[in-house]
Amino acid sequence: MDSAENDSTTTDSPVEGPTADGRTAAEAAPDEESAAETSTRRRRRRLRALKMLHISTTTVVALLGAIVGLMLVPATRADVGPLTASVHLRPSLTSETVLLLPPVGEVSFDTHTAPVRIEARVQGVDIDKAEALFYSSTGFTELTRTAPEAIIRAAALNAVLNALFAAAGAGLVVGLTFRRVRRALVAGGSAVALVGVSVAMTSVTFRPDSLYQPKFDGLLSQATYIADIGQATAADYQNYRSTLAEFVGQVSALYIAADSLPVGLDEDNLISVLHVSDIHDNPQAYDVIEQLHTQFAIDMVIDTGDIVSWGTPVETQQLSVIGGLGIPYVYVSGNHDGAASAAKIAEQPNATVVDNEVVEVAGLRIAGIGDPRFAADDDSDAGGWREGTEAMAASGFQLGDTITAYDEAHPEAPVDLALMHDPTQPQGLEGRVPMVLSGHMHTSKVELDRDGSGTDWFTVGSTGGALASGGVLPVLQGDAPLDLTARMLYFDKDTRRLVAYDDIVMGGLGLVSVSIQRTQMPPEVPELEVPDGAETPEAPIPEDQEVQPGEGLPDEERVTPTDPVSPLPEVSDAGEG
Repeated sequence: MDSAENDSTTTDSPVEGPTADGRTAAEAAPDEESAAETSTRRRRRRLRALKMLHISTTTVVALLGAIVGLMLVPATRADVGPLTASVHLRPSLTSETVLLLPPVGEVSFDTHTAPVRIEARVQGVDIDKAEALFYSSTGFTELTRTAPEAIIRAAALNAVLNALFAAAGAGLVVGLTFRRVRRALVAGGSAVALVGVSVAMTSVTFRPDSLYQPKFDGLLSQATYIADIGQATAADYQNYRSTLAEFVGQVSALYIAADSLPVGLDEDNLISVLHVSDIHDNPQAYDVIEQLHTQFAIDMVIDTGDIVSWGTPVETQQLSVIGGLGIPYVYVSGNHDGAASAAKIAEQPNATVVDNEVVEVAGLRIAGIGDPRFAADDDSDAGGWREGTEAMAASGFQLGDTITAYDEAHPEAPVDLALMHDPTQPQGLEGRVPMVLSGHMHTSKVELDRDGSGTDWFTVGSTGGALASGGVLPVLQGDAPLDLTARMLYFDKDTRRLVAYDDIVMGGLGLVSVSIQRTQMPPEVPELEVPDGAETPEAPIPEDQEVQPGEGLPDEERVTPTDPVSPLPEVSDAGEG
């Protein structure tokens, strides 16, 4: 009996022997519970991490889809008076409103703080409506009333399109990626909310006074439509309306000027050449070139010198901008340009520096020679350039002889035009070449059949407004700044003779006014004949002034003006440089 009870007791009672690690079961039980809790926590952390990964991945995919959708949003058309514009709202790190005005550049305003760029591009101008606007006594009043509403309606419609396209893009990409309808709907709704918040922020943070602080690019640097309100102390919606109306009027006037050019030119059979000169360090001149290339599809730029003013290394380095123009650029040096400037231009892949030689560019055979004087430290009004008159005359005869020799060697393909900086000593080129281009005078002039020689002589004013060579002096004296001028030349591809030219004048140091005037050349072409007294002298070129073709004179061998050695000739009020 006792033995049985003992057996029973032994069987039913728990064994309290040691565990594998030497501890009792009672001692080991809490650790097992702790391990289970740890495992559960780890599982939860993994699930949370996985969930966050899903959310992050979904967010990134949704954003990419929304961006794709926003890129596909079409522009919204707006008829603003005679202008047809396209309005676009785009996500951007720069919060601004931009007006794009081909071919004259753009105006931007820092109008809000939301990550949205409001972009309006002028697509075209109804010239009849534009002219009616100017001739109607109520035209600008009506434009003041309707122009803001037209742009606001277009912007609002484009905002709705942005929301729809962003939602469609986000939802579609998320749905295709994760195959979850609910997730796709959430992504689309979030995109709509994000666009809505951005548009709301744009509206709430819009600053009308920013219209008084425009930033200009291209030809635009001082537009008349802000001239009278720059000193305003308060901005309101009514001012905005009148400002916008006047701005539309200015743009319309520009397009009317371009449209008024006579038709009849066979553009497919023309070589278009832009003649610039006397840039004098004004970087805006290169904006002019780029914008005119947009408008006229230029085949070549010809620069007749004074591209800098003092020949310093800083000026020289800035000339690398020529390499980015993407147009053949032919250059002869002026009296302000040193050898370093010419060398920097020659480094540019699209540039050709011509010095007592003949080159062929864009189908035209061009001769040119640099100015034999170096007056980088001359202030133009000192008149020291007078000292180089003989050197200038000698350089003209030297180029004339080069042209004559070339024509004799190529009777079927003679020189088409010649380039020199200063037009005041023409004898060496008269009767030897059909056309000469020059600068230096800072005013434009056309002399057909100069001195009865059959040579047409075209002098263009300063494309840089003579900025660093007396161009700011009139402004300091309270007068109007010098115009920025350039000239488009149209040559027949077959005959290589000039058929028409456009004089382009931009008022002041920016777009205060723009005019384009076309002149067609007379059909009669006079014969070349060297005038009496303009024959090449026996020894026209001093030995130390002889220019080796393509090499030019070193700066130390060029004439350096000091004080005037004889009374100054009469010149225009604009002066020379």
